[in-house]
Amino acid sequence: MRAVPDAVCFRVTRYCNARCGFCLAPPDGAHPDLAALVGRVDWLADRGVRRIHLCGGEPTLHPELPALLDHLRRRQVRIRLTTNGLRVSDALVARLVATETAVKVSVHGDRDHHDRIVGRAGAFDAALDAVRRLRAGGAALGLQTTAVRGGDDALDAVRQLCLAERVRRWSVLPFVPRGLGRDRRDDYGLADRDKRALRERVAGWRRTLRGRVDVRWLDFATRAVPVMEADGRLVLEGASEGVDQPW
Repeated sequence: MRAVPDAVCFRVTRYCNARCGFCLAPPDGAHPDLAALVGRVDWLADRGVRRIHLCGGEPTLHPELPALLDHLRRRQVRIRLTTNGLRVSDALVARLVATETAVKVSVHGDRDHHDRIVGRAGAFDAALDAVRRLRAGGAALGLQTTAVRGGDDALDAVRQLCLAERVRRWSVLPFVPRGLGRDRRDDYGLADRDKRALRERVAGWRRTLRGRVDVRWLDFATRAVPVMEADGRLVLEGASEGVDQPW
């Protein structure tokens, strides 16, 4: 097996409380207990991993997430967490801040677009509330947006939201046909020319918003990502399941 990388995405669970049509890792029943999660963290940390990005599914659904955060902190691992913001309690905000966890909240457009694409009414308002409480609590905070076909106005809405809510980091992820997205290419897929134009637009925002918002373009079609799956497999994930490789 090749050397373990210094940064790994770590699926806490495959349970989720949203139904995003482009979901990269849809619910499949995998929901490891705390002992399994701690064992995997120790295995990674013992092999030199120093950054772990907690994802899912929806990681905030795991009842042992606070304990996992504490263990990661004891192992001196830098922590990131991505959430849809639907279940971020004040107690969790405090734990995220105490463990110096950098948090990304997924926001995909204005209220109508976000709720429609997430598949849940009220999702935008819940995410916005989470953003405000995380920022007020002192969390290192960013937003994450999946860019889909015909979503130019949606991206502009998130740009304006970053400025209005004083969010300093924003990641834009172009749609990739993984998970549920395999069957939604006609709905969400970006033509090559549209993707190039979108990347140029994001690059323009990165220039014009420098000093106010750190705008990043994260394209999983061009950069494979090491992932510790919820079932314990370590996989190098690409743009589709067909190009994945065991680590």
